[in-house]
Amino acid sequence: MAPYWLFRLNDFLAWLNPALCVVAGVLLVMVIAVAGERFPGKPASPVMQTARAVDMAASVECPRVVLPPELRDLRLYD
Repeated sequence: MAPYWLFRLNDFLAWLNPALCVVAGVLLVMVIAVAGERFPGKPASPVMQTARAVDMAASVECPRVVLPPELRDLRLYD
């Protein structure tokens, strides 16, 4: 036969489980409310983005990297 404290623990857990479900439900409603505040009211219209050419002076461009001869020879194996 199981000890008395085990019966009492089982009774306590039987009461605790619904209470935890209520707490989880309250937290769920709070998260949904906060998410609803961040949701946009009207959908944003799509924006057409176009790429445009940029004229850069030659002095602004990145300098060419000069590789040492050892690395230059290894580049052939890539």
